[in-house]
Amino acid sequence: MGIVDKECEVVENRFISGRTWLLRVKAPEIVDNIKPASFAMIRSSFEYQYDPLLRRAFAIADVVGDELWFYYDVYGKGTKLLTERKAGERVSILAPLGNRFFPEDYEHYVIVGGGIGFAGLSLFMKHLRKMGKSFKPLYGVRRREQLSMLEWIEENGFDVIVYTEDGSFGKKGLITQDLKELALEKPNTALAVCGPHGMMKAVVEIAREINVPCFVSLESRMACGFGICIGCVVKEKESDNYVRVCYEGPVFDAFKIEL
Repeated sequence: MGIVDKECEVVENRFISGRTWLLRVKAPEIVDNIKPASFAMIRSSFEYQYDPLLRRAFAIADVVGDELWFYYDVYGKGTKLLTERKAGERVSILAPLGNRFFPEDYEHYVIVGGGIGFAGLSLFMKHLRKMGKSFKPLYGVRRREQLSMLEWIEENGFDVIVYTEDGSFGKKGLITQDLKELALEKPNTALAVCGPHGMMKAVVEIAREINVPCFVSLESRMACGFGICIGCVVKEKESDNYVRVCYEGPVFDAFKIEL
């Protein structure tokens, strides 16, 4: 089964911390087709509403039984409206989306997640553990209240190095401060990255400097989510053409695109 457009029942939709909420939906028709870094387009408005008209793109943070889990930050009208959905109501979801995901042929991975971008890597972490792969996750934010996935990390038993810029939790400083040493610690290592644009650029610069493969899961504003509108493009260096985040991505070799 390919992409499914389905009205899914809301199991839970609750505030976590900072500006982040957790949305859990029942999606038995979708869960079996999810791959790490897959995403969904969710309609935040109700059936009788046309504002906002378009769906919003969200990383699929976890698959638990027949449920999809989404961690999302509230920024504008669409995400604010999504917070009003209650358990038992239905929400329209188009998923799974994306065609290019993190490569699995490296021996060790350093997972670099900044802010809500950690939700774009969490499912990959579960996948790596299931495969028996070695990996070290890093989670960086500005302050403790933005660590919205701490509960998820604890429940799933992951050993994560946490960084806060103000020192309110974990190690004080930037997520990049120990990256060189961690990336060079083991042979055949690759970086898997998702987060704010500035953080990703800094990580890619370090990866290029130490010659370690780096793959980024990009977040972008999208209208369709499956390649028709051509509104979420990035430039590919070798071809000098533009590729779609939703269709040719969302994961790219960081050295082959212009961030």
